[in-house]
Amino acid sequence: MSVRGHWSDSALGDIRPYTLTGGRTHHPNHQLGLTSRLVTRPAARRLPTNDVESEALLMHCSGAPCSVAELAGRLHQPVQVVKVLIGDLMDAEALTLANPARPADPNGPDTDLLEALLHGLRTRL
Repeated sequence: MSVRGHWSDSALGDIRPYTLTGGRTHHPNHQLGLTSRLVTRPAARRLPTNDVESEALLMHCSGAPCSVAELAGRLHQPVQVVKVLIGDLMDAEALTLANPARPADPNGPDTDLLEALLHGLRTRL
């Protein structure tokens, strides 16, 4: 069989991304959305791997927070693959969420603030 046969790089194009994650399609420790924004932590522990994709993720998140969707586009990788790689970097404390979810207010929403907002909207329309 020639090099351009069934085992050429172009034939394995869909398989290679999942070799980056060891076949994993999700990360058990982190639930990330497409709009989750990440930023590089300055005091990162040892990285889990020294692969090109992890280095690229850290580089893209080092200047300003970057969303999962944007990172997937920049790396030209499926979102699920990028989420797994991000999860590994978060476990290594190399990346962190730039907009962590806040716990819900036990007292509920501030009704005075909501009423003031509604009044302001009505007076401007």
